Amino acid sequence: MFEKVLILTDFSEHARCISDCITGISGIREIILLHVIEDIRVPMGRETIERLVTSAAEKSLQTERNYLEKLCPDIRVTPVLTISPDIPGTILEIAEKNGVDLIIISAYGMGIKTGMLTGNISTGVLCRISRINVLVIRHKIIETLTGKTFEKFCPMIFSRILCPTDLSLHAERVIALAGTMTGAGEVIILIIVSPDATRSEITQNARTAESQTRAIRQTFAAKEIQSRTIVKTGDPACVIAETADEEDVSVIWISSSEKGCFYDFLLGSTVNDVIMNTKQPVIVICDVD
Repeated sequence: MFEKVLILTDFSEHARCISDCITGISGIREIILLHVIEDIRVPMGRETIERLVTSAAEKSLQTERNYLEKLCPDIRVTPVLTISPDIPGTILEIAEKNGVDLIIISAYGMGIKTGMLTGNISTGVLCRISRINVLVIRHKIIETLTGKTFEKFCPMIFSRILCPTDLSLHAERVIALAGTMTGAGEVIILIIVSPDATRSEITQNARTAESQTRAIRQTFAAKEIQSRTIVKTGDPACVIAETADEEDVSVIWISSSEKGCFYDFLLGSTVNDVIMNTKQPVIVICDVD
């Protein structure tokens, strides 16, 4: 599914760790290695500054390309360098132009609002309407990408997938896609109901969930992928984060509303809320065609 991916790089150690991690995922054939220089207006000497910054970035980008090609000779690496005042927009434009399946972003700080490269780039990418899937990897994971942590979140990133769902047709298609990933070992389907629901309503929701997910789980079983359904009550973002920790999942696989992260989904939560409240990598699936 993810044959061509776009990786943002600012030439930091975090960016290098992401490259190391992503190249361990089976199925990737091409990497678009992107560095965006922010177009900052300066009163004097702009051309000189731009030339110097671009020259340094070109050398660093080539170094990163050489590193990736040596690390994974079977993966084609295409370096892209550009200058733009709108970094999120440029990222999406380049991703769409190159037919990218997945954009990989590093999130620094406690929330997505302190994104990679500058300011709110991660949020900017997620909140714009797009058909391109996005993988957000928190900086805390990147800092510990060694040993068992590396194995869990890199080559085995799809070993245990948590799929929060509202059981809509779009969400069901997203869950089904999770079972197509190489290395998928278990898919945990999480249904969240209102905390105001009565015991009988919760029981009924559990029965409905089991019934509606039966066909998907049978498909998984045919592929020797384990699956189960969990029904919980509470705030969606908090429940997703708690469940991800309790089940020790390797990735959260969540559907996008296709209207940007400021639009509600899953009983009032948002994609942004989920990412801000979780430690695990989050894949936001936008393209289910």
